[in-house]
Amino acid sequence: MTDRSEAAKKAWRTIRIKRAFVKARASEAASKAALEAYCEQQGWRVAFFEGKTGSPRTGIIDAVVFSLDRGDADALEVRLVQLKGGSAGVNGREVARLKKAVAQARISGLIAVYDGEVLHPVPLK
Repeated sequence: MTDRSEAAKKAWRTIRIKRAFVKARASEAASKAALEAYCEQQGWRVAFFEGKTGSPRTGIIDAVVFSLDRGDADALEVRLVQLKGGSAGVNGREVARLKKAVAQARISGLIAVYDGEVLHPVPLK
């Protein structure tokens, strides 16, 4: 009887963990879809930062939204985004991390020349 009882406990723990994982993935997908819809409505583009497996990365920046100014095609506005979903709230530590990331952001230029065979990146200094 003990073996069945232990197996039942293990199955219950596994189900609990999987349910939480499925719920978190669904919340993440819904949050991304909502941000994409908002950005499209506002005339912004969005790029999400994910790992190679498609899972979210561990840093504070989950996405970058950017827009070219309608009046000046050379004017770019960029915003770093911490994406929250479901019942997750925002705390002061996350706000401080995002502010620090914004302060540390670096922007530089790159000219990419493709000669028909090879791409030649030329960084601006």
